[in-house]
Amino acid sequence: MSVKRCLIVLSSIFAVAVHAAPAGAQSPAGPPGPPPGNGGALPAPPGTAPAFVPPGTPAAVPGAVTGPGLLTGSAVSLNRAKRTFSVALACQANGSVAVTAPAVTKVPIARASYRCAANRATAALRVSRKVAQRLARRKAVAATATVKQAGKTAKLAFALRAGGGAPAPAGFWTDGHLQCTDSSGAPQAYLVEPDFTTATQTPVSTRGWIAWHTAAGGWHWLGVNGENANRWDTWTANVGGIEQFHPNATPQPVPWTWGPVTVPTGQGVFAIGVYEIVYWVGGKPEYRWQYVNAGTTGAAAAGGGTPYCAY
Repeated sequence: MSVKRCLIVLSSIFAVAVHAAPAGAQSPAGPPGPPPGNGGALPAPPGTAPAFVPPGTPAAVPGAVTGPGLLTGSAVSLNRAKRTFSVALACQANGSVAVTAPAVTKVPIARASYRCAANRATAALRVSRKVAQRLARRKAVAATATVKQAGKTAKLAFALRAGGGAPAPAGFWTDGHLQCTDSSGAPQAYLVEPDFTTATQTPVSTRGWIAWHTAAGGWHWLGVNGENANRWDTWTANVGGIEQFHPNATPQPVPWTWGPVTVPTGQGVFAIGVYEIVYWVGGKPEYRWQYVNAGTTGAAAAGGGTPYCAY
């Protein structure tokens, strides 16, 4: 899965029809971008991988807006002449934003307040000359906006770009998927893990997310442990896939599946699956994340399939 993954241009794949979109539902302006942690909250080197695949656990996407969210996961560009950048938010009240970029400095690089109108706000931020120079040298860095409004705090991950060509959009793993409904058609999602492969036997750590979007709330992230909360699982990958997914070396995988995840209907919810993986090569982490196809047929990585489940 890792070596033979296929990247695509998202402008074409996100133009396809979504799964059973409700009439009048406002689709996202773009996919959610990097998951919580933004590649900076990696696990410790794994211990012994389990001998079997544990059962999935039930969960639910909240039926109410839980706080502010990003409108799209596209990279945010720094205006180098003015040393400014803007973060577009779905909001529910006036608030404030503090942006951190650990690769640049340990303290926030910019702060700003915003006014919320019709569930939308734009936080306009300005960095110091020193920070702008550091950003320009790195071209692009992982950033997090800590948004505070009405007594709630949200940490929203994004990429901050300060020059060079536009970063390649995240693509899709060649397998794994977000099943939109159960066998009866009920709005219960199941996130099926990709069968990751490696050229040689390699310990890996993985975790899957369901990102959901509403017009009022923007993008939010659900992990096995709740909103913005997740765990890393340890597996052993080889050229045939995850060893635990192939009991007795059977060719057909039985992957780990998270669910059922109940999703509220009639509220214009769009959902997409994301999987992160850390390859432990020589004891050192190599990190990557990509989306997974929605539905059980088609493959978005191959230029077909569907990116979103819609409820």
